[in-house]
This record gives sequence, C-alpha cells and structure tokens, in this order.
Amino acid sequence: MKLMRVLLVLIPVLFSSAYAAEKPNIVYILVDNWGWGDISIQGSTIPTPNIDAFAAQGLRLTNFNVQNQCTPTRSALHTGRYPIRSGTQKVAAPGEPDGLSPWEYTIAELLSDAGYTTALFGKWHIGSTIGRLPNDQGYDEWWGINEGSNAAAYTSTPEFDPDVVEIPHIWEGVKGKKSTRVRPFDKAAKNSLDSEATDRAIAFIESKARGEKPFFVYVGFTHFHPPWGVHPDFANKSGAGIYADTKLEVDYNIGQILGALDRAKIDKETIVLISGDNGAANYPSPGLVTGEVGGSNGPWRGGLSTAYEGGMRTPAMIRWPGKIPGGKVSDEIVADLDWYPSLANLIGEASRIPDDRPIDGIDQSLFLLGKREKSSRDYVITYVGDRVFAVKWRDIKVHFFTAEGTHSVIQSYTFPQVFNVREDPSESYELWGNEGYAHAWVMSPVSKLLSELKASMVQFPNIRPGGELPGHD
Repeated sequence: MKLMRVLLVLIPVLFSSAYAAEKPNIVYILVDNWGWGDISIQGSTIPTPNIDAFAAQGLRLTNFNVQNQCTPTRSALHTGRYPIRSGTQKVAAPGEPDGLSPWEYTIAELLSDAGYTTALFGKWHIGSTIGRLPNDQGYDEWWGINEGSNAAAYTSTPEFDPDVVEIPHIWEGVKGKKSTRVRPFDKAAKNSLDSEATDRAIAFIESKARGEKPFFVYVGFTHFHPPWGVHPDFANKSGAGIYADTKLEVDYNIGQILGALDRAKIDKETIVLISGDNGAANYPSPGLVTGEVGGSNGPWRGGLSTAYEGGMRTPAMIRWPGKIPGGKVSDEIVADLDWYPSLANLIGEASRIPDDRPIDGIDQSLFLLGKREKSSRDYVITYVGDRVFAVKWRDIKVHFFTAEGTHSVIQSYTFPQVFNVREDPSESYELWGNEGYAHAWVMSPVSKLLSELKASMVQFPNIRPGGELPGHD
C-alpha cells in the first residue's frame, strides 16, 4: 500500500515533466506598425543587431503577409480565420462594438487545452470590454492595454472630457476573474509600456522555465505606433530622431526576451516567432526633417490601411533550434492566418483545430521544418474593412480598390489593376491596360478563389462586429 501511494504521487509528476519536455514552449512577439525595411538585415540604416542575429538562427520570411490594420491581424493570428468572419475586419472607433466573440476558439485557448500555461503582456486590441479581454479568451494572465496604442494621446487633447469618454487605462487580469484597471494609459505610460511588458514577459519565462507545463507567452509591443515616444533610456540615443530611437528600443527589448530564454537554457525547447501587424504607417514624426515620415516599407508601395505590398508585408521570422533549419531566407508566400494551424501541427495538437467553422489558415509545418521547399499557400486575399481590395496570386497582384493611406480617398476601377510584384515592387506599371489586356487571364484563378470564399461565407455566415454567434443579428 505504501508503494502504491508513492507511485500515485510520482506518476503525475513524471508524466507532467515528460509532457513539458515533449511540447515546446512558444513565444510570440508582435511589433506594431513594423515596416518591412525597419530592420537592418532588410535595409535599415539604424542597426538592429539582436533581430538580425535571431533571423540568422532560424527562418526569415520576406513574403510574410498580414491584414491591413492592427485589429484584423491580431484577430487572424488568434483564430486562423479571416477577420471579417469574426466581425473584427477593422479597428473599431471608440464607442463602436468590437472584439472577438467568446464563441471564437483562439490559439491561446487551444494551447491552454493542450496543457500550456498562457500569458499576454502588452497590446491586445481585439476586445475592449469585460468578457472579451485576454483572460476571457484563453490567457491565464495578462497585463497591458485593451485598445489601440493611440489611446495614450486622448487625455492630452484640450477638448477631452472624462465625463463623456472613459479615460484609457492599463489593465490586468487572470483567468476566471474580471480584469481590473491598473493605472491611466497616457503618453508617459506608453513610453514605458513596452519596457514593462518585456520585463513581465522575462519574469514569466523565468518562473515557468522549469515548470511541469510548457508555456505560451504573447508580447504585443506598442512601438512603432503614435503617439511618438520611447522609454527614457532610449530618448535621443540614436542621434537620428524618435523613429530611430524606437528601432533601438524594439531591438533591445527583443534581445532581452531572447536573452531570458538563453539564461534559462530553454532556447532549444522554445519556438519563437517575431512579426509585425501591418506595414509602417508613414505618419509624420517629430525629430525628422519637415515633410519626412518615419518608417520604411523597403521597396514596397503603400503602408498601413492599404492593400499594397508595403501594408501587407512585415518582417517575420521563426526559430526552433534543431527543428527549423537555421540561416534560411524564403520569399515563399506565408500569411498571418497560417500560424494557427501550423503551431497546432508543430506541437502535435492538430486534432484540436475546430472543424465546425472555416479555418482560413493553411498548415505550413512541413515547410517551416524544411521538409518541403515550397509554401502550401500561393495566394493572399486582402480585405480593407468590408471589401476585398486585392488578391495576390503567385507574383501577380490584382487590385479592385486602392487607397494610399489610412485617411486617403478610396479609388475604384472599371477594370482591376494588375501588377507583377516581383518585377515591379512599387506596383507602378499596370499590366491589364498597358499590355493590351494580355493579363486578363489572371482573373480566372482569382475569381475562383473569391467565389469559393463567398460560398463559404454563405454556408458559414460571418459574425457581425460585437456579435456573439455566426449569422445572428
């Protein structure tokens, strides 16, 4: 009987330890408004040594595609579904209904059900109300902001009235309890938020490194999003203006998180993903020559809120030592939607992916592991709000609508605009009209993709913004 009691105590411990060893930890670092050319390995004149070194240790994706704004990309990452299906297809203005429905099954919920300890630090931005915060959507704990980074500037406007508009706050919460406000989120708070999110992520990693369960930590930076400002340690550090200072801080914070994995000796047991949520916004920023803007989207046209390549492509890289071959660079098409099914497959939990709803992400696990050279995806459909603005199929880009920026006029066309983005990254030489309709054939594969998506949305109705269930008003 005594031996039996000992075994009953030891077996769960041994099983948990083995389980933790089998399942890799996962760290996802998401950078806000990150231009494709904002890292030195892709053209930045401001050095980003930690990011460059990390990229050399894993797989760097030069054709990684996201949604057109902050909220849609965060939704896509968390659900593997087109944001319009979830009612999260745009950044909601203050007072508008927003957020993922509790019906959605997020990557944090999938990982939690697979035995992971989960945490989010930093920016959430896919649900601002109680019931739609991170601790309601699979995270064991969280600390950060529930809305957009720009909220930090609200109270600095002379017209702001706290009697009619709620003061933005930093929040925190744990699973099973209501989240609570920590302190006001203003410009000063934003300047230090990424640094504090980094510190919290490091403390989480250190506390869970040798635990009985694997962990998933998601870090949502607020850089490079206005209002402009950096942690005091980085103010004027670059000598080249606030945007360059921001690059130095982002690189430093990423280096700190990676260093924590190294110190804990779990870097080989951890999948690390780093990407942006959309291209650089090209907002005017202080410290630059009058008329200049901060951020570089490299050779690509456009930025935030556009369907041009500069808005769709961001830096992206993934590392899993001994599993994902290091030192590789690929220009194969990969999308933010793909991380959801790919991670589930990489950790052996594909059976947890819901089969009662469309999952638009494509499993890229074999491609990531180097077991196949080609991506499993050869197209990207880009929504801006409720409309399909563009479809990229292989190297051909078809635009139905265009916009040059967040606050610009939307242009429509009698015939779609067609570009070859490999030969013409600035999307400046239109093929349909200039080549005598020779490229009209591309509408055949593009129309097939759009028809299939439309049929899917008829069979599985979209959730309205702020809604609860598919197909319900």
